[in-house]
Amino acid sequence: MMLIREKQFYKTVLSISIPMMLQNLIGVAVGLADTLMLGRLGEVELTSAALSQQFFFIFMVMNFGLGGGTAILISQYWGKQDVPKIRTIMGIMYKVSISLSIMFMVVSLVIPRQIISVFTTDIRVIDIGEQYLRVLSMSYIFSSFSNCSMAGLRAIKTVRVSVVIYSISLILNIFLNWILIFGNFGAPELGVVGAAIATVIARITESVLIIIFLKFFDKKMRLGLDILKRADKYLRKDFIKIVTPVVINEMIWSVGSAMVSIIVGRMGTEVVAANTIANVVNQCMTVIVYAVSGASSVIIGNSIGAKEYERTKDAAFTLLICVTALGMLAGVCVFIARPHIINFYVVTDLTKKIAMDIMLINSFIVVFQALANTLNVGILRAGGDTNFVLINDVIFMWLLAIPLGFIGAFVWDLPIILVFCIIRIDEILKSVCATIRLLSFKWINNVTRE
Repeated sequence: MMLIREKQFYKTVLSISIPMMLQNLIGVAVGLADTLMLGRLGEVELTSAALSQQFFFIFMVMNFGLGGGTAILISQYWGKQDVPKIRTIMGIMYKVSISLSIMFMVVSLVIPRQIISVFTTDIRVIDIGEQYLRVLSMSYIFSSFSNCSMAGLRAIKTVRVSVVIYSISLILNIFLNWILIFGNFGAPELGVVGAAIATVIARITESVLIIIFLKFFDKKMRLGLDILKRADKYLRKDFIKIVTPVVINEMIWSVGSAMVSIIVGRMGTEVVAANTIANVVNQCMTVIVYAVSGASSVIIGNSIGAKEYERTKDAAFTLLICVTALGMLAGVCVFIARPHIINFYVVTDLTKKIAMDIMLINSFIVVFQALANTLNVGILRAGGDTNFVLINDVIFMWLLAIPLGFIGAFVWDLPIILVFCIIRIDEILKSVCATIRLLSFKWINNVTRE
């Protein structure tokens, strides 16, 4: 196990990370634009959208699990240049994606009010959130298709196209937000509903652009409708074996995150608004970390598929050192940015104070957040060690952070800053366990078939 010093390795990391970083920045920019524009309407509107998106968040995290699990197989098969199997795997993924999207869309359309009521008791927030969620559900199938397609393309090192497509989507989303939220260019002033409509149109546009790319420009996978008809019982078994733990992992984790949102939501509208602001700042500062995490998954998967196991060990150790340094840098940036970002929002002084406190905690936790994400989601999972990642990623959240968070907030009546310390403690424990597992190298598994 050695630190890799050759320039080509770092060039490869950057060639994958930079487009992914830009893609992540675009995603954060969409969220930032939504919160800034909705924040101009007031705290109730901002909170309504934030809590409505929690159900969508659960859906998308499951899709991240689906795409991420599929990418494990694709990246390793790309390492051995087995394109026919990659096409079959993509077909399986799309069929699961469509089924999942329809299920969540129906639930959002039928019981949106009940969903929002889980997160808050504020009737004003529930009334507005219900309208937002109904409209947003129309974007589910397009969001899923976009996410899964990009996961597959990323696994074969096709990453630049995502920047182009998401840039177009970002510009369109912000422009439509400006028109539909505030009623510009003679459009009706729709407020929160306008933001949801803008999101739906942007996701449809994304999907159309991806289809055009896959049909006319992609020369690696050459996907068409025929992939939906391809069948291979052995690959299907591998798909279930590898992807299922990842989807379950993401589902349990996302439900846990929703439970944390329930804790936060029931602490008051000001706390929700402050947490929304703090999360956007945190996302802005961690985009490069998550980009390196995504690059790690591709690099590790490709090297295992090519049976370069010693190289895999060296790459994993090198990436561990790099992401630790990046996490520290992100923490410093979060700390410095706190007072400057908060002034962009038209919120009460209490909300600003709470947001400052939350961002102070985030400036410390982000180091461990970076490690936990890169090691669990990037490296260990790419090595096929999905069962360990499943256990490590959820056990501390459900056994410590969530129960102690409830008790701290509603039984012990702790200060808000201490409650947020408790609900983020799992990141520290996850990163420690993941580091120990990484250095054991028991996670390296070749999951391809001859």
